[in-house]
Amino acid sequence: MRLFLPVFFLLFTVACQNDNGDRLQELEFESLKVFPQPLALENLELISKNGETVSIKDLAGQYSVLFFGFTHCPDICPTTLLDMQKINKKLEQNNQVTPNFVFISVDPERDTPEVLKEYIAYFNPDFKAYTADPENLKKLAATLGVAYQVEDHKPGDKAYQVDHTAAWFVLNKEAQRVGIFTTPHEVDVITADLQKLVQ
Repeated sequence: MRLFLPVFFLLFTVACQNDNGDRLQELEFESLKVFPQPLALENLELISKNGETVSIKDLAGQYSVLFFGFTHCPDICPTTLLDMQKINKKLEQNNQVTPNFVFISVDPERDTPEVLKEYIAYFNPDFKAYTADPENLKKLAATLGVAYQVEDHKPGDKAYQVDHTAAWFVLNKEAQRVGIFTTPHEVDVITADLQKLVQ
């Protein structure tokens, strides 16, 4: 499966600014790239794995790590969610506060709440899983810098692929975008970065 990695991802530098003041400026991260300024996200409606209408603002209160994919993904998505599972476990074992790990499907045609709930439970039932109507997905993806493209298919055809960005996006406690983990995703390195972030 091809992955969209927009060129501007490669141009990011670690601009150690803050999420709420100057705290992030004082931290050094090995993998997390911090954006120059926090970015507020539009309060778009999402659909949770439980069929509830929610929004990005509902993630406020703790840090969040977002990944965009789809449940029929043959490789990157299950690998990514397994990595998130390992990171979450390591943080718990170290008695660290864990962020929200959030899977957002860019394939609402197939990824109903029921499908999302069953899929995410395989990795961790506490992980959040959302989708949205196509228009809201496009808006959220464009704001964050996520690229994805659904393969052309006939109505009712369920055998199609979706190309998508592999990066993980980090939101602060105000549900603002503050950072990004680009590939490769190394479990131990990201765990250490998240430990610093959530302290």
